[in-house]
Amino acid sequence: MLCPPSDRRFVPTSGRSGSHASSVLNGTMRGKEHGVRQRLGRQVHYDLATGVDLTWWVGPIGLTVAVGIVYFLSARLSLALLTKPEGVAVFWPAAGVSAGVLIALGSRARWPVVVGTMVATIAANLSGDRNLWSAVLFALCNAGEAVLTAWLIGHYFGSDFRLSKLRNVLGLSAAAIMSTAVSGIGGALAFKLFHSTTTPILTIWQHWFASDGLGIITVAPLLIELGWASRDRPSLSELVEGALAVAALALVSGFAIFLQSELLATVGPVAVMFAPLLWLAARCQPVFAAAAAFIVSLSIVWTTTFGIGYFGNPGLSMNERVLAAQISILLVTIGASVLAALFAEIRDKRRLAEAALHASETQRYLIETERLAALGGLVAGVAHEISSPIGTSLTVASTLAKRSADFTGQIASGQLRRAMLVEFADGCRGAAEQLVANLQRAGSLIQSFKQVAVDRSSDDRRAFDLKLATEQVIASVRSRLLKSQSSLAIEMPSDIIMDSFPGPYGQVLTNLIFNAVTHGFTDRPGGHMLIKARRLGMELVEITFADDGSGVPEDIQRHVFDPFFTTRRAQGSTGLGLYIVHNLVTQQLGGKITLVSALGKGTIICMTLPLLAPGPEQPTGTAGRFKHS
Repeated sequence: MLCPPSDRRFVPTSGRSGSHASSVLNGTMRGKEHGVRQRLGRQVHYDLATGVDLTWWVGPIGLTVAVGIVYFLSARLSLALLTKPEGVAVFWPAAGVSAGVLIALGSRARWPVVVGTMVATIAANLSGDRNLWSAVLFALCNAGEAVLTAWLIGHYFGSDFRLSKLRNVLGLSAAAIMSTAVSGIGGALAFKLFHSTTTPILTIWQHWFASDGLGIITVAPLLIELGWASRDRPSLSELVEGALAVAALALVSGFAIFLQSELLATVGPVAVMFAPLLWLAARCQPVFAAAAAFIVSLSIVWTTTFGIGYFGNPGLSMNERVLAAQISILLVTIGASVLAALFAEIRDKRRLAEAALHASETQRYLIETERLAALGGLVAGVAHEISSPIGTSLTVASTLAKRSADFTGQIASGQLRRAMLVEFADGCRGAAEQLVANLQRAGSLIQSFKQVAVDRSSDDRRAFDLKLATEQVIASVRSRLLKSQSSLAIEMPSDIIMDSFPGPYGQVLTNLIFNAVTHGFTDRPGGHMLIKARRLGMELVEITFADDGSGVPEDIQRHVFDPFFTTRRAQGSTGLGLYIVHNLVTQQLGGKITLVSALGKGTIICMTLPLLAPGPEQPTGTAGRFKHS
């Protein structure tokens, strides 16, 4: 810290051992400097690395000189007002300069800031009556204070620090308190060692702590937000509005501070400036509120130092005026920072909500596009699958028509023989069989497509007994099971009543059974299947379909519910069975379905269905009746 001339009995290097007011104003300027560091820190992080510094030396040297000059001038301004009889500087904005610049510029600016701070501190002290050793110790305390403040911010909040959140404002205040409390110990000890004074060491520490803490809190926000504004530039309209509001606030503060009146003595300048500050915080980026708070704080420091206006009221003692100035600076700075952070959080949340809404709309569009693409793929797959049996049928029919014409000609010519009639009859019978087989396959594909695309609301909904409905499904496919030599058992209680769609449920079970017979038991007929059901609470039922077949390879398990995916296309499979199952379970029945399988160990398909299916409720019928689709 800087020390006043020798005729002042007690002037610590930073002038902090003065009244509490000095602490506040010093903290104010330091806080703003701290903010500058943050902003410059981010900027310099890029600048030092990308070319603002034309050489490795020019950037650090220029920064060191700039920090030293600003720190020295800030310190000399603080020494213009001293408390009596101790002779302590009341305001010390220099602490905010070093801390703010270092936070803004980051770790690469550490040595330029440290060197500039120490050189300026020593120069300011030696310009008074301080000796070299005390000046050096005060310089170490000042530089260490800046480094500690920046380290605390970087450690707990990261390098991307700005005052757009309330927690960041509180964090900056906490860092300022901790760093100034530590540096104050060193400063107070150094002063007691090298300068004879009757002032208690605790009083010296209190002045140091108050002065530096308020300096950081006041100066840093402006520097931090200036750095952010240089990267996230406000729009022209916001810039004009913010500049006009800051100018209006400066006029209001000037009127309130420079004009002495009974009203201001009662209300105070802070209350008069609340409305403009609220406008800035609500409408503009935090940089404008920080600039307004800095201007107001600088006006308070200036008028208090030179005894002008409200804070130069001769009717008040110096201690009262200093205390009023410190409290006013604290209220203005903290109030502006808190309001700006709160409104910035509101704006950020609104932007996030708008972005989320836009993303949701985009997601819905993508989902709808995906559905249309899936439907297009389904139609294309059906067309591809149908083209084969239909094409074969057309070929057979055209061939049959040609042979019929030839046979008619043979009859007309009288050359028809018995062998020719037998051959024609055999050919017609074979053609008919091929036509029936291919048309049946085409009809099956069309029916499968209808099951996928038909509106689910067309299915009947009613209450039914789950076990009875399952037994009826098994009875309807018993002949297929006997033919494949497979067995099917059920294990479920008879008191599970569902208000759902029995038709789709029956279709799901039928497809699962046929899928197991077709794919699971091809290598070894006579497999076993088991259907189990149990309640899950009062609203859900878990239905498990298990077989001990060949299982599903792990690499294709994620494709089993895709449309037209099959490993047995050459054997006539269409790949729609499990796709239909998945659609019916997840859409119409309102449940979930999962598949677990291992090669040689069978497959387990688990369905979780609600007892009350989604959709409009229908009048329930007899629980035992079941319509199998």
